[in-house]
Amino acid sequence: MKRALLLAVLAALLVAACGAYTKQDFIAGADAICASTVRQTRSLVPPSFAGSKKQQLAALGAYAGNVVPLVQSEDAHIRALQRPSEDAHSRALLARYLGALRQTVGDYEDLAAAAKRGDAAGVAGAEGELHESPVASLAAGYGLRSCAMPGATVA
Repeated sequence: MKRALLLAVLAALLVAACGAYTKQDFIAGADAICASTVRQTRSLVPPSFAGSKKQQLAALGAYAGNVVPLVQSEDAHIRALQRPSEDAHSRALLARYLGALRQTVGDYEDLAAAAKRGDAAGVAGAEGELHESPVASLAAGYGLRSCAMPGATVA
């Protein structure tokens, strides 16, 4: 999985070194990163919601604790991509997407922390923030596909 991500980032860097880096180049690189993160996330064993509330929160905490590094890596790799030269509207939309992505990473961190400490209200709050996040619609608006699909890591 990490190899595919590394290849996608290297391909994007190679394109940038060979000429003008376009919005389509950025989209291809970001979508490859998101697709890799989705595959990694789907390979995790989902939490079991059997047992007491305390056991359910512990299971969610362990699962979310495994997801957090994946979404942090996704965010860092997308931010590392070269920004294309484009119009002000597209630059602003990309900036809004990146801001929403950063916030969503924070929401996953909050979810994991709340679940690990057994804080059901904190879990509910973090889940609410994740459900309200505009990250998927902003990704779609920019032209990203894998980063905007239902079931994507941060959607």
